[in-house]
Amino acid sequence: MMTPVLPLYITSLGASKLELGAIIAVLPATSIIARLPFSAISNRIGRWPVALLALALQLAAYCFLYLTPSVVWLYPVMIIYGLAVSSFGPSAIAIALDSSPLGKKGAVMGRFYASIGAAMIVGPCLTSLLTFYYEFSLVFLFALALSASGLGVLLAFGRLSLLRGPVLALEVSGSNSDSMLVALKRVLLQRNILVLSASSVTFFIALGAFDSMFPIYAHEDLALKSFQIGLLFAARGIPNALSRIPAGTVSDRVGRRAPLIFSYGVACLALFSISYVSNAYLLMILLGLYGLAWGARTAPSAALYSDNVSAVDTGLVSTLIWLTSDIAMAVGAGLAGVLTLMLPIPMILRAASILVLPGLLGILMISESNTRKSR
Repeated sequence: MMTPVLPLYITSLGASKLELGAIIAVLPATSIIARLPFSAISNRIGRWPVALLALALQLAAYCFLYLTPSVVWLYPVMIIYGLAVSSFGPSAIAIALDSSPLGKKGAVMGRFYASIGAAMIVGPCLTSLLTFYYEFSLVFLFALALSASGLGVLLAFGRLSLLRGPVLALEVSGSNSDSMLVALKRVLLQRNILVLSASSVTFFIALGAFDSMFPIYAHEDLALKSFQIGLLFAARGIPNALSRIPAGTVSDRVGRRAPLIFSYGVACLALFSISYVSNAYLLMILLGLYGLAWGARTAPSAALYSDNVSAVDTGLVSTLIWLTSDIAMAVGAGLAGVLTLMLPIPMILRAASILVLPGLLGILMISESNTRKSR
């Protein structure tokens, strides 16, 4: 719900495009700092209590977004939002990976990420509907209600999982006495993980630049209204969601590299083409291709990470998945904001698309010989 309108809301409060890039970058920058500490906390107290904390922080962030009086207040609000994001993602992925049977990680990751993909459809559609009739502020109020509902559901029906969390955490900490730095070094020494992380950075730098600047470009240069921008993001979300389960299943059968090569290639092509198109229907098609590329990348990438580590490092590698995207999204949003001082937004989108190409070359360097053995 936030993605289509947050940049528009920030600029409506008086922020320049440079400030917009900086404010948007605060969210992933906070996550960069907080990911590893939250990973360590989840290993001590369990995944589910950390997920509960994340929902509470998200609720607070949306409340403050609704009430914020000026641009200056957005910086601490985005820090709170960043803490929510950084605490939820790794815990959720770790829970899903811990539940994945051997040889089915791609399929399980596909189903897990399909739920996130579904949110990328429903969220922008809700935003489009709300902004058609009401102001930006109602989007935050509605999102606040959703967060409160999620928190209530977890407290009402997740008691068993919350109670089991500390027990599972003790099992994890008992089976792995290594320090976080030792475990991180062990994981990063895996060549596939290092190459995949570098490739992911290029993909998410482009995504960070796109998500921060495209709504402004669509509103100012293409004269699209807020509800139309929401529909464009929904068009990206539909193939994103629908491609995740098939991509994960296919990667279990043919390997991780093939769907990743497809996703990086299509992402580069779609993002480059978007900057040349002004017709709303063509934009929908291109954004759909971009969503398809994103969805086809997600499950095989997460499964490839997991393929190359032992079970004791599952929590850490799930943190690494989000950490690489955090770093890249922060760089992408911040860099895009700076570049608006010198370049028009379409040129920035083209530059971002070209940046995906080194990531594609990195995917071609991945070796799946050891990966297949682990599957």
